[in-house]
Amino acid sequence: MTTSPSRRQLFVGMGVAAVSSTFVGVADPSVANPSSTKGRPKGGQAFPTDSFQRAVKAMAAAGAVGVVATVVGPSGRYSTAAGTRDPRTGNPARTQDRARIASITKAMTATLVLQEVEAGHWTLETTIGDVWPGLYPGRNDVTITQLMNHTSGMPDAIWDILGQRQLWELRPEELRLLIDRHYDEQELVSIAHGMEWLFDPGTGFAYSNTGYVVLSLLLEHQNRRTIKDLIRERILKPAGMQHTRLEDTTIVRGRHLVPVAGMNGTPVVLDRINPSIFSGAGGVYATSDDVATFYTALMRGRLLTQELVDVMITPVGAATWYGYGYGVYQMLDPCAGSDPLTVPLLVGHDGAGFGTLSIAAASRDGQRCMAMSWSGRDYGPWAPMPPYSDVLSAAFLSTCTTNGGAPDHSTDRGSGLGTGQLRL
Repeated sequence: MTTSPSRRQLFVGMGVAAVSSTFVGVADPSVANPSSTKGRPKGGQAFPTDSFQRAVKAMAAAGAVGVVATVVGPSGRYSTAAGTRDPRTGNPARTQDRARIASITKAMTATLVLQEVEAGHWTLETTIGDVWPGLYPGRNDVTITQLMNHTSGMPDAIWDILGQRQLWELRPEELRLLIDRHYDEQELVSIAHGMEWLFDPGTGFAYSNTGYVVLSLLLEHQNRRTIKDLIRERILKPAGMQHTRLEDTTIVRGRHLVPVAGMNGTPVVLDRINPSIFSGAGGVYATSDDVATFYTALMRGRLLTQELVDVMITPVGAATWYGYGYGVYQMLDPCAGSDPLTVPLLVGHDGAGFGTLSIAAASRDGQRCMAMSWSGRDYGPWAPMPPYSDVLSAAFLSTCTTNGGAPDHSTDRGSGLGTGQLRL
């Protein structure tokens, strides 16, 4: 399946590094505790899950330490897991294990921003200076649109924190020290402010986690609530996500995939990660089932009106070539066959964490979705990636509709512009 864009293609420095075969020794390729499909329509047939389950098993066999994955179709949902939760104990991964979903968090933060637009508090042209003059000195004119779609030119503080080095250039002890400490949001902004601005706002595209930290601060200033509270109250509760939270300490509540990184060919357990280094850009931990629940709730209009969902998923300006909307990007649907532009595209995002990786995507009508997280990430520059695209393909091919893909907007809050609007 072709995706647009892949993190490796777009974000070379902080991109999705592959998981190497050095982890085969610690990964258990057996599928652990697959859940049964639920929510079948009366008299209907559940979608086939064998190919999806085999693809998840292949992820573990190819080097992922632990894998959790969920697929949603018109006839229900199915979750499965493979490999080990923690290579130190050998305990198997389970379907309800959480993982740090990293940049998939951006879709949640962008949803909060668009809720402010829906409420009439902001517009898409609202600037940093309109909400919080002086938050980023000299850049009061940067808009929330430019922050959401990475066209602001704002530098990313993570590069300065890493000493302008690629992840694979760090020693394990250096990486542990960098990710163990707490980072205040305004500290991250201050670090970025000391870096060179990349280009005039709106004239280019450069992925910036700090842009989403700034969005988090603007949301906090507007609402007098923390980004953690806003995500819980305005995303998790209305969507029904019971096993998700934005963390800001090294304490991870509940069972989760322990992050494992490949450092110079050696697996290194990273059991103390402070997500405050990313805040609303990438600090959420979630089960794959909850991530799927988020995307289906978003696409079906339970978190935003359908008009604003269409705005969110449609690339504009300098982000158009990259297929990037607001906190989400476009992917081709493997059900498209030989003429991919005649059917709706998928929308989603990936998440590259320290020692974990995630990806999620959904159809525009919210009827079909998949979400997956896995631990075991090699920081080598050219390491092969486990076959995650096979999981994506298996998920969506198993749920292809035969009714022309007509959307079901029975839970919409607005009328929407229609899925036919989406094009690469």
